[in-house]
Amino acid sequence: MNRPTPSRAARLTALATLAALLTPDVGPACPVAPTAERPQENADVEADTDLDSPEARREDRESIRAAMRSFEAAFEARDAEALASHWTAQGEYLDEGGKRIRGRAALRAGFAAFFAATPEVTAEVRPGPIRFLSDGTAIEEGAVAVRRGPAEPETRAAYSALLVREGGRWLMAQLEESPGGGPSVGDLAWLVGEWRSAAGEAAEIRTTYEWAPGEAFLQAKFTLKERAMDLGGTQVIGHDPETGALHSWTFEAGGGIGEADWHPDGDHWVLEAAGTLTDGRTLFETNILRRVDDDTFTWQSIGRLLEDVELPDLPPVKVTRVEPQE
Repeated sequence: MNRPTPSRAARLTALATLAALLTPDVGPACPVAPTAERPQENADVEADTDLDSPEARREDRESIRAAMRSFEAAFEARDAEALASHWTAQGEYLDEGGKRIRGRAALRAGFAAFFAATPEVTAEVRPGPIRFLSDGTAIEEGAVAVRRGPAEPETRAAYSALLVREGGRWLMAQLEESPGGGPSVGDLAWLVGEWRSAAGEAAEIRTTYEWAPGEAFLQAKFTLKERAMDLGGTQVIGHDPETGALHSWTFEAGGGIGEADWHPDGDHWVLEAAGTLTDGRTLFETNILRRVDDDTFTWQSIGRLLEDVELPDLPPVKVTRVEPQE
């Protein structure tokens, strides 16, 4: 699908499928997907497909994710000793301003002073993709959101963690933060799993999100069942190297396609979407994804324009996580 002209570029976002016109809660099934292909930041180093294979490195990936969750828990507990233990003995931390702290003892002292000065600080780590450089070396990238107190504004930073395996544990040899920390596909990691929503009594939408190999993208598969009709499709969410935005691409089984730019806005995401239906008509809309908790989000489509004809806004739809046994 050709991208909209500049006058419509601001409305670029998620999918416009036939399903979106048939039922108000088809939206949740069509909204989320992982980032576009990552820019070639290490173009001089070719990826080792065996190293990055999710099957070959599944246990290592899970161990690294567990280590980063433990890191976040230590920060939330304001435990400087536990926090410093996530580094190697001579590990380094580089903050956004370029200040370098080296060694566990210095890290422990630095974090203890920081927690004493900001006793109400909280942080949320939003993990991103993991790349393996060797059997015992990996890089994990993501973003962290820090709030120094309930009334303080949230600040964001991007991070890159160089991890090494020592004594069966994955430890950070270096953690480097950089300013900005714009939205990344890692911010949507909480979507991984299966979700369900209902449209009245006759329709049900099921969506499953999972990481693509390499974890640079989220990919989703969705199905809509309504009476005798059965629709479905796929979606990919990730970083668009052309625009720098978090972007999604959606492909409906019947031939409809759509795109969306994702923008965080407080406690929700705003998706400026455009798509082409199977019959060739175009649909532009703004979608709002609001995370309620780890197992619930709402989805609403507003500002809908079908072939220059305004359509009414749709009410929010509740989407809930499906437990594995369901």
